[in-house]
Amino acid sequence: MCGIAGHIDLDGIDRDTMASRLARAVARLKARGPDANGAWFDDHAALGHTRLAIIDLSEAGAQPMTGDGLALVYNGEIYNHAELRSELETLGHRFRGQSDTEVLLKAWRQWGAAVLPRLNGMFAFALWDGSELTLARDRFGKKPLLYAGDGRHLTFASDLVALEHLEATQRPVDPAALRLFFALRYLPEPWSIAQGVRHLAPGHLARFSQDGLRVESWVTPPPAGPYADETEAARDLADRFDAAVGVRLVADVPVGAYLSGGVDSGLVTAAMVRHARDVRSFTVGFAGVPDYYEERPAARRVADHLGLDHTEIEVSPDDALAAIEPMFDGLDEPFADSSALPSYILARETRRHVTVALSGDGGDEVFGGYRMYQGEFWAGRYGALPGWLRRGLIEPIAAALPDGKGSRLTDQARRLKRFVDHGAKPAIARRAGLARLLDEGELDALMAVPSEAPTVEQLFAVARRDAPADDPLTALLIGDQVLGLPGDMLAKVDRTSMAVSLEVRSPFLDPHVVASANAMPGPWKLKPGEGKAILKKAFSDWLPGDVFSLPKKGFELPIDRWLTGPLDDLTRRAVDRGRLERQGLIKPDLPARWYDDLKAGRRDTAWHLWAMISFAAWSDRREAGWS
Repeated sequence: MCGIAGHIDLDGIDRDTMASRLARAVARLKARGPDANGAWFDDHAALGHTRLAIIDLSEAGAQPMTGDGLALVYNGEIYNHAELRSELETLGHRFRGQSDTEVLLKAWRQWGAAVLPRLNGMFAFALWDGSELTLARDRFGKKPLLYAGDGRHLTFASDLVALEHLEATQRPVDPAALRLFFALRYLPEPWSIAQGVRHLAPGHLARFSQDGLRVESWVTPPPAGPYADETEAARDLADRFDAAVGVRLVADVPVGAYLSGGVDSGLVTAAMVRHARDVRSFTVGFAGVPDYYEERPAARRVADHLGLDHTEIEVSPDDALAAIEPMFDGLDEPFADSSALPSYILARETRRHVTVALSGDGGDEVFGGYRMYQGEFWAGRYGALPGWLRRGLIEPIAAALPDGKGSRLTDQARRLKRFVDHGAKPAIARRAGLARLLDEGELDALMAVPSEAPTVEQLFAVARRDAPADDPLTALLIGDQVLGLPGDMLAKVDRTSMAVSLEVRSPFLDPHVVASANAMPGPWKLKPGEGKAILKKAFSDWLPGDVFSLPKKGFELPIDRWLTGPLDDLTRRAVDRGRLERQGLIKPDLPARWYDDLKAGRRDTAWHLWAMISFAAWSDRREAGWS
């Protein structure tokens, strides 16, 4: 895993100036690649790279890599690089090392952009041929790539701060992006918080030359299905998943796995055992938190069943609180999913033992694991109830229920309230309502600067644009794969793991696994009372039987208890009226009300306040110049 940055000037670059800027950008990316760094220049291009050595630790894998008139900087792993290498060798190509970087360089020379659908991996790369720059990103957006340009110049980087170091400027906050951030708690791609900067969308490539900038999709899904029945689908899925885990074990450094005790991480480790000996697994537990948040007993049971070399890491509340500032240091843009904190701690502690970790990320979005998906089976019935019954009886009762996450009972009440709020709406509006932190009226009350931003409903409508119209459950999952997965889940995993130089690999997001899942009818994946149903059918003998029926636990900490307790100073600073008025981006009245409501116990506004804290932490670092 690595960090990349670069600048193209079609009119010619000033090497001395650009060398200084590139050095700052590369320094910013050091955590992404602590093992080595390099720079390359010609009359129009400056390319920089930092390396986390995973495959071929020798100098033969160093970057920027050049050959055959091409210069490449690349971040990621191509899991099928050995297969591609063999094919290229039969076509006459010769290799001086064993890295997947060299395979990518020669594959591009051989096939050009036609190689992209053949790549099984996670990647973001930039390739310059002397007259045209190509940027490309993997189909799910596992690795970040931002860019900005003005017609004759284009700058790109793995990180917004690195990009702005290359530009030697800090761009203004984009009001539309800020509105979207407070709508969803993350920035939906391709938006960036900085005006004029965009994320290259997952599964897209961009070409920049004298003809301008062209961005297009390159995705061609691998073949899968149609399946005659669930048994055939389960058998094919098991083969694909087993192969996906196998190729992700290839590394010249120690490899381990995140283990929560749930279905997804359990299946990853079970498959690892089929391919390797002495598999290492890691679970973080937090001392003093309710059982609702505790994953260690379930993880230990899976580890014992599989014979794993298992490590439990206990973190005290003081340790967790102390990790908040370092966690924010690793976020180049505002990000308000509070599970980023335990994700950062897990990555940090795992990195003490291994350099690569496999995870179960993506399993929920691909196979329907989130509890909110079960509401789809009740939405039709609830919407069919008479309006007078819903509005006159059910909604007032639901509104009176406790609103919090302090116990399983109160969390269930919170979820019931959210279902009642949105259950009678059409499918896209229902999903948008469950995803949204603030509605349009609240956003209008919060934002100090007007903007032209799409609504959350519009975002989900676009995300489902290519989903099957006759399969609403699969359309629901594909929408989440397109919108929430890259913007929230994968952004969280990438930023928190790269902040501590840990590479995380996700077998559930192997393109062949996802193609198989998306080719199945929705009811095979989601059944009433049972998410990920096809996984149980395919892998029932891989794990203890009750793992498939354990209630899902959120990977979270009791942030709500901290915001007006040990984090009270941080919260008060984030909602400080004078500070917000000086910034001129957020109106202060609503955040002050959120703080008062949480302090008095009237309403659980922890997520709202954490979004304020996240934006304040990002703003503070930006004002300080981001070292």
